[in-house]
Order: sequence, then structure tokens, then C-alpha cells
Amino acid sequence: MSLRAAYFARWTPNWPDLLVVALSWVLVVAALRTATTIVTADRGFLYFLVYAVVGATIFGLGIPLVWMVVVQRRPLEDLGLSTHRWPVSLGLQAVFAVLLYLAAYRGEVVDLPSTTQLLPLVTLALAIGFFEAVFWRGWVLLRLVESFGIVPAVLLGSLLYAAYHIGYAMVLSEMVFLFFIGIMFAVVFLITRSVLILWPVFQPMGQLITLIQDRLTLPFLAVLGFVDVLSVMVVLVYLAARYQRKRGAPRRIV
Repeated sequence: MSLRAAYFARWTPNWPDLLVVALSWVLVVAALRTATTIVTADRGFLYFLVYAVVGATIFGLGIPLVWMVVVQRRPLEDLGLSTHRWPVSLGLQAVFAVLLYLAAYRGEVVDLPSTTQLLPLVTLALAIGFFEAVFWRGWVLLRLVESFGIVPAVLLGSLLYAAYHIGYAMVLSEMVFLFFIGIMFAVVFLITRSVLILWPVFQPMGQLITLIQDRLTLPFLAVLGFVDVLSVMVVLVYLAARYQRKRGAPRRIV
């Protein structure tokens, strides 16, 4: 196999990493499923705790940060948390966001909800969008790339992303559609391998469009909750970066 072929498909599984990825996937899906089908959205605050705090923040962001930075002593860049080539990432993100918007609405006049209804959806998309960008692309996708190469990683990662939505009790046809959405986000992310090519506009916009089309409504108080969750996520990343600096040069895996 040539070097180029090995880059796109190879067999060098890092079993400890893959086992932790599998564990985190199970925990995130279990938290979402518990929030959706057992707690239910009718019990607003408890639903928020299980879904956004336990599932997205602790399992979705905390586990990858602890494993990569503390246990493996690897740089945050290996989770896609990088400002390398940030102008390119942000510039491409803006282009992709415009294309996504045009594809979603096809020139139609957008019937936006009122500000009090829209703002909770925006903060939800930003907070959960950050979790998804780091967890699905920086964590799951890059670990699969290291073990199996780009093509198998994109396909397997997108399959896991689609299957994750069983937590929302989605039907198979919807998950098939999300499989291709996962491929789109994965391919875009791999251009720069930075979450800044997906967040804070491109990926959250996709979620926001879906929320608006589904006519989801949240209490205005949810704004405070999702801003708090996003703030905690940012603090966790900051603490991981600070810990990394104190420990010295991180271990890099080629």
C-alpha cells in the first residue's frame, strides 16, 4: 500500500483511545435517551440537567478533555481545539454557512419566530453546537482517522453520529439523512482540523434551521441555562489548556 493510500485507509487501531471513544458514545447516547424518553422535556430543568449538563458537558466534553490532556498528555489541537490558520477556518465557515442557508431556504422568505422565542434556540444551538463540533469531529472523528485513515473514519464517524440520534427516538429515514449530514460536517472539518471551521456559525446554523422548522419553543429562561453551559464548556477548555502548559510539552502522535 502506498503512503497516499495508507493515509486515506489504514489499520493502526489505537485500542485504548477507541475503547474510551466507545464508552463516551454510549454515555452520551444514554444521557440523551434518558432525557428524552424517561425524564421528558415536560420536566424542563431536570431534562436540561441530564441533556445539556450531564450528556453534553460532562460526558461529551469532559471525557475527551480528561483522556487526551490529562491521561494521554496530548495537545488540545488533537481535539480540534486549535487557532492554527484561524482566518482560513473562519473564512471558509462563513462561505459554508451562506451555502447552507441558501440550500435550506432556497430563496424563500424566512418566517422567524419572535425574539423571545428565537434567542433560546440560538443559545441552544451555540452550546450544543460547540459540544457536537468537539465531540463528533475533534474527538470521535480524529481518533478514527488515526486508527483507520480518512475514508473509513468519515464513514464510521458519520454512522455513529447518525446512530446517536436514537437518543431522540428518531426513525431510520431521519437517521439516514443525518448520516449524510455527518459526512458533510466531517469533510469540512478535515480541511483545517479546527472546530473554528464549524463553530460558532456553520454547524449551529444547521441546528437552528432544524429547530425553527420543527417549531420548537423554549422558555426565555433557557437562554441563561445554555449560556451557563457554554461558559462552563469554555472554562473546561481553558483549564485543560492551563493544565497542559503546567505539565510541559504535550506528547504528539504522528
